[in-house]
Amino acid sequence: MQKVIIETSENYRFDRVLQAVERIFDQLGGLSSFVKPGMRVAIKPNLLMAKKPDDAATTHPHVVKAVIALVQQAGGIASIVESPGGPYNATLLRRIYGATGMEAAANETGAELNYDLRVEKVENAEAKIVKSLKILKPLHDADLIINLAKLKTHGMMVYSGAVKNMFGSIAGLEKADYHMRMSEYDRFADSLIDIYLATKPRLNIIDGIIAMEGEGPSSGVPKWLGVLLGSTDGFACDYAALQIINVDYRMVPVLRLAQERGLLRPEEIELIGASIESVRPDDFDVPALSGIKSRSGIGLLSLIGKRLKPKPVILHDVCKLCGKCMEVCPPKIIKPDENKQLTIDYSKCIRCFCCHEFCPEKAIKIKKTAFNKLFEYKRLS
Repeated sequence: MQKVIIETSENYRFDRVLQAVERIFDQLGGLSSFVKPGMRVAIKPNLLMAKKPDDAATTHPHVVKAVIALVQQAGGIASIVESPGGPYNATLLRRIYGATGMEAAANETGAELNYDLRVEKVENAEAKIVKSLKILKPLHDADLIINLAKLKTHGMMVYSGAVKNMFGSIAGLEKADYHMRMSEYDRFADSLIDIYLATKPRLNIIDGIIAMEGEGPSSGVPKWLGVLLGSTDGFACDYAALQIINVDYRMVPVLRLAQERGLLRPEEIELIGASIESVRPDDFDVPALSGIKSRSGIGLLSLIGKRLKPKPVILHDVCKLCGKCMEVCPPKIIKPDENKQLTIDYSKCIRCFCCHEFCPEKAIKIKKTAFNKLFEYKRLS
């Protein structure tokens, strides 16, 4: 059986978060059963971009601080390790650590903020697609990885949680290469599973005290859920999170494919702590899911073509021409026109929605066609 611990916290007040995290570790056998004195422990939060904690786009610093405090109490040496979106360099890391509250968490605990930009090549025997990959060297060298994800919706993968969070172990703009090579949604989901298996986080915690609904993972709306989830298994942890927001896990590519690969067995998951019913919100706005398998590139829609798939649209009255979308676009098909307005070449667009994900001004929206809306998946309350 895979245990998933569901704990509650009304808010991010540090003492409450610390108690909730400690209860999660206790239910998993105690942190001392994972962390031994002198062990190097890499704390891997979701630091998507330079967002404030209240924006709910990144793991809250008090969750990170609580885990660090307990790791240190067990004798471990904690460091915060992450590769955000965009270039992987010290300047960007410094800005993101500051904006997301990680710098304050490190200063208050004495934990290290990682600036080691090296990567390490690893072979991945369990992989389906990504048999060999390069991950951040501090993650590779750590004795133990604690994965601290954020519960959010996602324009491409429907939902972002524990398994998706380990995509941040790939350095900087190399993530764009994954989007290009695995542009079909199911293939990309399989690559996310492979990356999770390669990095092997021993503990997974999902910050859902304030989650993100709507146009996640960066442009959505904060949504209070008041929960923290923890497990040694990221797939089980994500399964429980989807139960809370009332989304069928089979409609999420990563979880559906994980089940097909024998990595997710819902019948073997034991939920401990708060009941799903007691923490489930009345509603949770999740991007519409197609009922005709358009996201995997197969079925009716693939025969009709890309023109009917959802697409990113630039809101020119909001756009500040910062160029972030051009920087992160994997196929490099966003360019200024003669009027200095940014345009997208839809004939080459792979619908990865990286431009939407990393736009700091929320100037890119995902537009659905009438065909999408007709066949979109509707959740049952």
